[in-house]
Amino acid sequence: MKHLMKRMLPLLLALALLPARAASTAEGPALEIGIWPYMSTQALLTLYHPLQAYLEQRLQRPVLFVTAADQKTFVDRTQKGEYRFIVTAPHFARLAQMEAGYVPMLRAKRNLSGLLLVDKNSAIHSVGDLRGKTVTLPDRITIIAMLSLQALRANGLEPGRDVTVHYAVSHNSAVLAVLRGESAAAATTATVLDQMPDKIKDGVKTLAVTGEVTPVVYLANSKVPSQEAGDMTRIILDFVETPEGVKFINELGYQGLRPPTASEMQSLDPYVAELKKLLKQER
Repeated sequence: MKHLMKRMLPLLLALALLPARAASTAEGPALEIGIWPYMSTQALLTLYHPLQAYLEQRLQRPVLFVTAADQKTFVDRTQKGEYRFIVTAPHFARLAQMEAGYVPMLRAKRNLSGLLLVDKNSAIHSVGDLRGKTVTLPDRITIIAMLSLQALRANGLEPGRDVTVHYAVSHNSAVLAVLRGESAAAATTATVLDQMPDKIKDGVKTLAVTGEVTPVVYLANSKVPSQEAGDMTRIILDFVETPEGVKFINELGYQGLRPPTASEMQSLDPYVAELKKLLKQER
């Protein structure tokens, strides 16, 4: 019980800050949906509240979006099968599919790419100008950190030698390091940047764009009956056709949702190999 309360406390505090309509009138056991912690808990719950409310209405049961304190903890919980459904990063999704039996349901239509950002008034105009400076990335196990390191190396900068790399707990923390003058550049994704407040977006400019990969994926636990997973998929697709769903998709920068193909999931295997190596180093 103590472990559960520690896990749920940040979520309950954030939920208390949501509008009153967030309170569920549905009855029955709550359905927990795990979402990887790429932003603060409050920001995540606010962004996903429209989907939560719609799911509660359609399923006639309470729905909770839950997360973890950090990326590794979320991956660990996913691999243990603690979440019935998850919304997660692409390489986390592929690992969950390969080793924990999760079944891909939907992916965002917009491909995922990283953005290297600098202060809007910065004199840095190319990636090469970052030589000798500090770059802040999200957690090292994120796919954006991997893509950003690839981009630095492609421009002749070896991390740890030519540029100092710091890692932040979340995407928005990484970007804030630039606005606070703590870092010359930071990395996030175009979709996450779209979700940030205007005062943050207006304070930075794009220095470079990384390569693209398959984006965020929605998956069902292997224990979920196929009919239930299919029903959930259809309900989410119904939601994105509603006015609230259209706004939700636009705010997340998804450009819609569709089922991922087998080849799209397989294309993530190199990033899964890197992820497993990093997770092993952290044990």
